[in-house]
Amino acid sequence: MTRVLASAALLLLIPGLVVGCGREQPASAMIGTEEIGVDDRGEALEISGITLDGLPFALSDLRGRVVVLNAWASWCGPCEAEMPAFVDLDATADPADIVVVGLNVSDDPAAAEAFMEEQGMTFPAVADPDGMLLATIPGVPPKSLPSTVILDRDGRIAARIIGATNPVSLASEVGRVLGAASSDGAG
Repeated sequence: MTRVLASAALLLLIPGLVVGCGREQPASAMIGTEEIGVDDRGEALEISGITLDGLPFALSDLRGRVVVLNAWASWCGPCEAEMPAFVDLDATADPADIVVVGLNVSDDPAAAEAFMEEQGMTFPAVADPDGMLLATIPGVPPKSLPSTVILDRDGRIAARIIGATNPVSLASEVGRVLGAASSDGAG
């Protein structure tokens, strides 16, 4: 009986443990990719702030391009594991079509800058020291790291990836959004 109760208690904890690095995850947080059809996308995502380089940043300045916004932290193991996919995408994508942006969440600025250098990240990373910017992204549970949203050319969320991704899945989702953006006349 005790073993059954212990197993049941563990099963109740598992949903909160599988969400990646996020702290205090709600039990309802789900790992995976959600594709959002053109007709079901909401309003344009509005995020602005200061990059780790101290420069002003606004997503609205990137309209007309597909934006890959990846939330990460230097202390997050799954973030480190998936980062090469974003570095490769940034290095190979045509910046007129695709832009990669980081959202550095709840991190020490010096540790974040060291992480960026170690990973070879050259794309901008917006500082989100208290996680408030991440918390404004619709459909992304607060403190879910890593998390990625792919925005269409109009700045609307076309895909959400909760948890770590890999190069093949990331390229597939970006290609899907880029193709839909080209074929629906929103370019």
